[in-house]
Formats: sequence, C-alpha cells, structure tokens
Amino acid sequence: MQTKKIIFLASDCESSRWVYNALIKDFEITAAIIEQPLSKKVLFKKRVKKIGYLKVIGQTLFSMLVVPVLKSRAIARKAALIEQYRLQNADFNGTKIHRVPSVNDDATKQLLEMLAPDIVLVNGTRIISKKILECTPAVFINMHVGITPMYRGSHGGYWALYNNDVANFGTTIHMVDKGVDTGAVIKQAFIRPDKGDNFVTYPILQTAIGIKALKEVLPDVMEGKHEIKKHTEKGMMYYQPTIWQYLFSK
Repeated sequence: MQTKKIIFLASDCESSRWVYNALIKDFEITAAIIEQPLSKKVLFKKRVKKIGYLKVIGQTLFSMLVVPVLKSRAIARKAALIEQYRLQNADFNGTKIHRVPSVNDDATKQLLEMLAPDIVLVNGTRIISKKILECTPAVFINMHVGITPMYRGSHGGYWALYNNDVANFGTTIHMVDKGVDTGAVIKQAFIRPDKGDNFVTYPILQTAIGIKALKEVLPDVMEGKHEIKKHTEKGMMYYQPTIWQYLFSK
C-alpha cells in the first residue's frame, strides 16, 4: 500500500497529460495542480528580455514557417509512437484537479501547504520560484527531456543531435533546486531516434522513456532509498532554435 502522498504539478499541455495518465495507472496521485500557459505576448516579452530581440524573431520564424511543415510530415510517425507507447491524452478532470494561473502563484503555495505532499512530481512548468520550493518539506522531482547538465533548458534531444551527440539523446529524472535543470540526477534514460523522427517527434520519444524511468524510480523515492548524482559542471542552457540555426544546422 502506498504510504507517501504524491502531488502532480504541471503545465496544461499534451506531454503532461501523457505523464499524468500513465502515472495514475500505477500510483495514487492525491491531486494535480495545473498551471495555465503564458500568453504569446507575455512569452515573447520574457524571451526578448532573456535572450534578445534578434534570437526571438528567429525563433518566431521557426515556429511559424518550419514547425507546421515538420508537424505535417510527422503525423503518421506521431500516431505510431503514441500507439507504441500507449500514451493517453485524456484531459485532467475530477475533484482532485486544481487549476492555477502560474506554478508560482500564491494559489499554488496555499494548495501545497494544504495538501501537505511528500513528493511533488513536476512536468513542463515554468521555473519554480524559491517561495514555492520552500513552502513545503516535500521532495520536488522533475522529468526533463534532455540529458543534464549538457542539455539544460529546451529541446534537449534536438540539440544533442545538432551537436552530433546522439549518445546523449534522452531524458533526465532529477531533483528540483533553485537553478534551471541543475538538480541532482536520480536517473537518466537514453534512446536513439529513427530516420522518420524530426523536431516534432523527438520529445515524444523522450517523454515515453521518461515515463518508464519515473515509474522505476518512484518506489525508491517513496522509501527514501533513491540514489542521486550531483552535477560537477554547469553544462549548457539551450532554447528553441532560430530558423537560421535549423536551416543551416550541421
């Protein structure tokens, strides 16, 4: 019988629904706290402040001109992967679902304090603030679609291939700390994409192997027997590629 209380803290997106629906088959999730996505306008401004106007314009052009083509080409492959890994996109619903504007909102803090979890499983959220991390003694664990510390940030699988580093195409289950994907590693899983995969399907592969890895380590985490490996280097931070990075990649 499960003795630890688990909370799922995630963004409202397809990959989070895949993870949640897979976990509830084997573990009791006391509640899910789901943050709403940032508006495109706010997201644009935040990115400009972080990486500069020129790079954000390049990312926007990539999203508008390249990604739709890649999505069209990946329709059959995506469907095959979803069937192969039995990924379920059923919506979050029920009395255990709490929706908040942001993972860092006071509403999130109040929910965590009220629910008093032992473990908080994180997926796809914004960077979690110190206020949230310190409002509960619970262990925060994240699934990162990338191998840390080499590929922190976004699209870790794509950047591994971009760097001719296919051996580090995979997913990391790690503790959440105050940095960005800098927490101690619990487990890493690796896979090699097929020729039929592209930017759109890489995260599907990574999420699928990440679900399996998370299910494997959760029993040890609940018993406090999980081993961790702390980073000895900072690694690199990556973001969505610009159109010129994608078109003129190696």
